[in-house]
Order: sequence, then C-alpha cells, then structure tokens
Amino acid sequence: MSVRRTALAATLACLAGLAVAHSATDGFEAFTLESARRLQALRAPAPVPNLALDLADGSRAPISEMGGRVLLVDFVYSNCPTYCASLGSVYAQLQQRLAAEIAAGDVRLLSISFDPQRDSPAELRAYRARHGKTAAGWELGVPAREELGKWLDAFGVVVIPDGLGGYTHNAAVHVVGPGRHLIAILEAGDVDAVVQATRDAIAR
Repeated sequence: MSVRRTALAATLACLAGLAVAHSATDGFEAFTLESARRLQALRAPAPVPNLALDLADGSRAPISEMGGRVLLVDFVYSNCPTYCASLGSVYAQLQQRLAAEIAAGDVRLLSISFDPQRDSPAELRAYRARHGKTAAGWELGVPAREELGKWLDAFGVVVIPDGLGGYTHNAAVHVVGPGRHLIAILEAGDVDAVVQATRDAIAR
C-alpha cells in the first residue's frame, strides 16, 4: 500500500472514530456515562416510577406520597466510609440552607439505601443521626430487594460490590421536581448549585 493510500485509510478511520464519538457523547458534550445521564435529565426530564420504600420510621410509602413539591434524592448505604459519609454531611447542610423551604412543605430530602440486606429502619435512623442535627425534612428508605434494580435504573445509579463487603457507586443529588420528574442531577459537593436548582424547581 502506498504512503498516500495509508494516509487516506488512517484519515478515514479517524473520521469514523470521531463520528462514533460524536454520537456516543451527545455531540462531544458528554464524555462519560455520568455526564451523559446529567445532560439527559436536563434535556428530557423523565418521570420517576411510583415505587415504594420501607421508611426509617417503620412505615411504607410510594414516592408519590412523599411530602414536598421537590424531592432531593441520593443513594447511600449506611456503613459506607467514603461517598455516603460525604453525602450525609451534604444533606445536613441542605437541611440548614433549605430550612424555610422544608418548613413550608416545598422540599423534602430523601436518602435511598441500595443495601436492603443490612439497612434496617434502625440502621437508617442511626445514619441520619450521625450526620444531621435534626430529622426535619430528611426521610430515608430502602426498596424491596426485587425492586432495587428498578430504582437504580430510574436514576441511572451504578452500584458494584467492591469485594470487601462494600460497594463502589456514583454519588450525586437528584432533583425530582413537581410531577415527580427527574429534572437535574448535580455534584453532591456543590451545595450552592443544589440549593439554586431546588429553588428554581419550586418556582416553576
């Protein structure tokens, strides 16, 4: 094969690769699965399935019956030493920053455990107590084992056993707006952005 043909073949392969990358990354706007799911939530808010949770107070309720026009949802497991500890701290901050909205019934924080085998209502209450000064506006729940996959799929959460009794998982705050549609997925540590997105959702 001549040098010219080799160069042409390489160029065509490069262009084909760029076309595939463009399609797979939403026009180069999303370079990871995580950023892609966040773009999707902004562009096309999807309804959240009306699944039920066993709550920390011992009751059971579907997400449609959770208080608050806006839900802030994260996914945790109570004995996680890394992401979940950070998320607990973030939710304690959100309790303070959104205290007025919580008191008015506009906002509710919801932590969903993906470890139904170990996270009993008592464990969930202990997790909340370790991080928050009050239980006000912060609900915790765990799905039935057979419905856990549906919860994770609905929010685009990936959970992988780490082989040491724990899990590797993506961490974010999911904003579920009026009508129970997933309208935004935000960095867990960016409290200012979460507060602003929540207030924007309330004002819709």
